[in-house]
Amino acid sequence: RRGLWRSYCRLLAVQGAWNYERMTGIGLGYAAEPLLADLKTADPARHAEAQVRSVEYFNSHPYLAGLALGAQVRAEDEGAPGELVARLRTALTSPLGSLGDQFFWAGLVPAVMGTAVTVLALGAPAPLVWIGVGGYAGVRLWTGYWALRTGLASGPQISAAVGHSWLTRWAPRAGKAAGFIIGVMLP
Repeated sequence: RRGLWRSYCRLLAVQGAWNYERMTGIGLGYAAEPLLADLKTADPARHAEAQVRSVEYFNSHPYLAGLALGAQVRAEDEGAPGELVARLRTALTSPLGSLGDQFFWAGLVPAVMGTAVTVLALGAPAPLVWIGVGGYAGVRLWTGYWALRTGLASGPQISAAVGHSWLTRWAPRAGKAAGFIIGVMLP
């Protein structure tokens, strides 16, 4: 799809325009622009409306924002009414925030940090920690790409796609793994 990589790269900085009024909405709008370019030539009026909708309030986990962005752009491409696109975006805010926080902040980050501390305490060389950090970065980058592609493929049916994805299965497991690793690390 045209604009996919530009949009993905912009999603990596989705929090760059964070503010109290729109949270990450402006960053999401900036990331949406390359994906909405085809709409600009097909229907300039609809493109303008879509651009305005894309910068409205949005607050969820930044690594999963691509799910909402992709679903929104697909809905815009399919000619969904503006109210439906806005409701879709609003409906995705809390679930994506919760899933992302559970998987990354309460699961993967403490697991990587606990593993790093344990490995260092057992006398492993410090550069070994960078393998864990690199692994975390790899998961983060892959998840962002997966999120954008899944959102674009699913459109308004994004909730079913997320519900059947690896994310809903692994988010609770990541937290349990982190708890175990932190428990091992403490002694």
